[in-house]
Amino acid sequence: MDKSFRRALGAGVVTPVVAALAAVAVELAVMGDLPDPVATHWGVDGPDGFSAPWTVPVMTALTAGVLPLVLGASAARAIRKGERGFTLRLLPAVAAGLSVFLGGLLAGTLVIQRGLDAAEGAPDVLPVLLVALPAGAIVGTVAWFGQPRETAARIDAAVAAAPLPLAPGERAVWLGRAEMTPWALAFIVLATLAAWTGSALMWLAGDTAAAAIITGVAVLLSVLAATFTVAHVRIDATGLTVTSGARLVRMRVPAEDIVSVAAIEVHGLAQYGGYGIRQIPGATAVVLRPGLAIEVTRRSGRRFVVTVDDADTAASLLAAAGEAAHAAQD
Repeated sequence: MDKSFRRALGAGVVTPVVAALAAVAVELAVMGDLPDPVATHWGVDGPDGFSAPWTVPVMTALTAGVLPLVLGASAARAIRKGERGFTLRLLPAVAAGLSVFLGGLLAGTLVIQRGLDAAEGAPDVLPVLLVALPAGAIVGTVAWFGQPRETAARIDAAVAAAPLPLAPGERAVWLGRAEMTPWALAFIVLATLAAWTGSALMWLAGDTAAAAIITGVAVLLSVLAATFTVAHVRIDATGLTVTSGARLVRMRVPAEDIVSVAAIEVHGLAQYGGYGIRQIPGATAVVLRPGLAIEVTRRSGRRFVVTVDDADTAASLLAAAGEAAHAAQD
């Protein structure tokens, strides 16, 4: 086990698990001394949102445990495969800090309500926030500096694909599908289900404000999952077309705009800061998994990248389409 993976695992996986379990343990320990319902939201005039006490440990497990764990485990898995970069160092640190902050905040809101007859008399939550926020920031900072500072591996220059030979008048179409790896899809489905579970619990508990917010998050996650986990790719004489799974996003590179095409190896977290539709200086990418991809260089110099299987064949056909389009313009 190399040092980078060990440190990322400690920060992004072990820390969220320990922080979430510790917070839930504290919450369960004080459960018998709490009013029912408890205050779960504070406004400028004091508590204005209330829920059954049992909902707080559930929300702690979901927000201080599952969410940070998804971030940290994603980075640790990529590091284990040899990927390096700023994002892969940042995600475990964020996971560690977020778990401590949310765990401390949620547990603290119950601790300050011990012995109360009614939650309406709960004290100001600001002191809890002023403890939880610096604690999360300190843990996140320690996790950041505790990981080795390693730069992303150098990416070799892409070698342009040779155009696929086509007979005069012959037409060819390549259809492909890009989708996230099963583990990434499982994480997204788990996060979406967790959001819907939290939403249902809040509605059942009668905390309308929290329920509305969590429902909005669940809807957003559902739309993102339907849109950015699958992409349909088409290559023909007109160029390259990429359509998202829910058909909400459509991107095109016309054949006449193509300067060169290459089949390359990509690593989303290390090179593009994540997966999905990514924008970085000089490139737009539809990166749904690590592995083979088509890289198109446009006349503007900007690159367009999309992960697909059989990228070599796809790149050759797209190069042929670009060559034919340029010949027709001359």
